[in-house]
This record gives sequence, structure tokens and C-alpha cells, in this order.
Amino acid sequence: MWVFGYGSLIWKADFPYQDKLVGYITDYSRRFWQGSTDHRGVPGKLPPPKSKTLLPLFFLSTITTKHPHPGRVVTLVEDPGGCVWGVAYKLPVGKEEEVKASLDFREKGGYRTLTVIFYPKDPTTKPFSVLLYIGTCDNPNYLGPAPLEDIAEQIFNAAGPSGRNTEYLFELANSVRSLVPEDADEHLFSLEKLVKERLEEK
Repeated sequence: MWVFGYGSLIWKADFPYQDKLVGYITDYSRRFWQGSTDHRGVPGKLPPPKSKTLLPLFFLSTITTKHPHPGRVVTLVEDPGGCVWGVAYKLPVGKEEEVKASLDFREKGGYRTLTVIFYPKDPTTKPFSVLLYIGTCDNPNYLGPAPLEDIAEQIFNAAGPSGRNTEYLFELANSVRSLVPEDADEHLFSLEKLVKERLEEK
């Protein structure tokens, strides 16, 4: 059994595996549209987006930083012709169900599983099926699309039991850049740039 990682599983594989391969899946795109209330944020009401309100900015800043709210992590959205790079992990033979159970718990915040075809970066390795965790739009933690500036602001301010939401974003961007320098994930790298600009403004 192989599992495909496209988010924190790329840089935080805290489970046993037998082998791993860099590669991609098709007809999907990676988006920060899934809410995180158990890892990179906490349950709570989102503050009003700065880009859609007439309230004074100093007041909005107080709301955003003082009130707990969900973080944003990645899920995949169907996108014909799209491509998402990541890492496929082969679970240890004889322990597949045990390891999968721990992954099910780790991804319990609104994710379901499906099977897709994985294309290894190494062209000498044939494509094969992998298990994929995906947060669909009907799960309770799904936040959906929003202006990039609002998503960046939410990531900038969110934190949860697993750490700050900014760490998640930066680790993912650095890992994708390191593993697949040719991958131009505009959504991911645009958010990285916006959040880094906010850090520099502090």
C-alpha cells in the first residue's frame, strides 16, 4: 500500500514506511482551502477579512490576534489538466492497516480517502495506484476559496497544537522547492511571498 503526501506528509512523515518516491498526480491542484482546528489552528470564528470591511485596521488587528480561529492547510481540488507534486510512501508490509489507522487519526479533521494514479519523477518507474487523503467541500472544516490576501492574513495569525500556521506554509514551500525545483505552484508560492511580507512589516 502506497500513500501520497502533498502537504505536511512531505516534510513530516512521522510514521514508518518502507520506501518513498517523489512524483505527481494529475487533474488536481493544491489549495489552502481546508480549515485546521486540531493542528495549525483551533476552533473559533474567523475574524472579518480585512479586504472586505470598513472597520479601522487597528481594530481588525486586535480581533485577529486576540481571538482563536482555524488555521488553513492544503487540500486538493479537482482541476482537469492540473498537476500536484508530492511524495509517495510505501507502508511496511504486514503493518499497512496499523500505519493507515494512525494516518486516519492524523488526518481526522475532515479528510476522506480515495485512490489515484501516481507518476514517479523517475521515468524508469511505472505509474501505480496510491491512497490519497483529501478534504472535500462537504466536510465541516472546509473553508473554501478566498482572496489570497485574506488567506495569507489568516495563516499569519493562526496557531494550534502542532505549531504556527506560518511554519506549515514555509516548510511546505521549502520542501516542494527542494524536491521539485521545476514545480511552479503559483498558489503556494504566492501565499509564501505574502506571508513573508507581513513578517517583514512587524
